[in-house]
Amino acid sequence: ALLAALAILLFPPGAETTQAQEKVGISGQVINGTEGGAIPTPLPVTLHAFAADERPVITTSTTADAAGRFRFEEVALGEGWSYVVSVAYAGVVYSLVLATGDLASPVELKVYEATQDAGVVEVTRQVLVIAGVDAKREQIGAIEFVQLRNTGLRTLVPDLANPARVSFLRFSLPPRATELDVQSDLPGGQIVSIGTGFAITAPVLPGEHGLSFSYRFPYRGEGISFRQSFLHGAQLYQVL
Repeated sequence: ALLAALAILLFPPGAETTQAQEKVGISGQVINGTEGGAIPTPLPVTLHAFAADERPVITTSTTADAAGRFRFEEVALGEGWSYVVSVAYAGVVYSLVLATGDLASPVELKVYEATQDAGVVEVTRQVLVIAGVDAKREQIGAIEFVQLRNTGLRTLVPDLANPARVSFLRFSLPPRATELDVQSDLPGGQIVSIGTGFAITAPVLPGEHGLSFSYRFPYRGEGISFRQSFLHGAQLYQVL
């Protein structure tokens, strides 16, 4: 009887135990940032939503019109949710991350034409930090921080079918370097050993980017000498 009485108290007849989730329309436009570039039609646009714990909760798509305009209707809102609008164009996925508060304003998603000319990339700053020296094993731990810029209005897209063509981001390493670990804000791509260093197959969008890579390399005696190559140049180079 006690259990029955509690049930009636907690859930009286006609009480609502759930609330309707608020929904909103999300509109925007795909713009080609390359001078003279057009928006092909039809162009699919995808929307993903993630809960606060990064769990995917929504995946839906629509099609941009001839002017690049698109709209998602009846998109559910959730506290702490994030929304990603993306489009695949010229072999590259372009995306924009939005918070709930950003959804009221029209979304502008910019895409670019592609280039395989790595000359559009310049390194504005590169810093080599000697992070530690293991005298017993004669090993040096190092990390390099790189700030770079795609100075053009086209996305550098590596030509994977023609590796002899210089269309990759490339960086040199000391002889016999091991334990390479690369971190960057570039979308996707792989790390490939090449020559005396490595290459990154990720596309490089116009604008500023940052990456870092750590590694270990051996030395003998009281010092080491090696040649540092700057395959994309370097306006400023520092050793700490």
